[in-house]
Amino acid sequence: MEPEKVTAIVTCFNRSNEIEACLSSLTWADELIVVDSFSTDDTVAKARKYTDRVLQREYVSASDQKNWALEQASHDWVLSIDSDEIVPDDLRAEIREVLKAPRFNRYLVYRRNYFLGKEIKHCGWNTDQVPALFRRDRSRFDGAEVHERLVPEGEFGKLSHRLIHHAHRSIDEFARKSNRYATWGAKKYYRQGRKGCAARVYFNSIFNFIKLYIFRLGFLDGAEGLIICVMSSCYVAEKYAKLWELYRKKESSVAK
Repeated sequence: MEPEKVTAIVTCFNRSNEIEACLSSLTWADELIVVDSFSTDDTVAKARKYTDRVLQREYVSASDQKNWALEQASHDWVLSIDSDEIVPDDLRAEIREVLKAPRFNRYLVYRRNYFLGKEIKHCGWNTDQVPALFRRDRSRFDGAEVHERLVPEGEFGKLSHRLIHHAHRSIDEFARKSNRYATWGAKKYYRQGRKGCAARVYFNSIFNFIKLYIFRLGFLDGAEGLIICVMSSCYVAEKYAKLWELYRKKESSVAK
């Protein structure tokens, strides 16, 4: 039995150092679409070695970019991954086998996460999963700027083999991404009506460190695990600090 045809979608921006590893792992797909956010390096030139369908579009949010990309796909089934991810051979074979007689409209894929070139097996990263494979006519991303989800939620299958994810290739990259995510997270909390206060900046970050480093065994990942737990806790502190700042600005404007 022939598997259902699948469109692989990759969104990217200035990923010259990793786009080829990602796309070379997707050459088996029936269609490959790259959506680039006007990269200023040679990401686009490298992507065109693997597909003629390299599209460029201004980036608003991850959900917005991916939802637009879904509309460009020719096939009902979509495999949507980021440019820092790679589909290994065992996962590719499993996807093709599942698509011969799919039981669900979406499938979650666990990830093998790498930090500074080392696989991280704890810190909560070992349970990381994404809804990478799904029918595009049954789902859309929820509109979130970060940590986007497929909606509506419903039954799903789980693939047994893992996607390779190079989460952060440098400390600087980790810090830049954390700053951006903290801004988006604070704005999301603000829209939801969550209150910002200085105590949460301290206590939430401390609790996060204890949770990741002790209870989720981050200490077993060595120096890399310690760095991840510290920087993840700094991200939590920054997110709540920015939430506090938003409320302070609101109160100042009301007082005037």
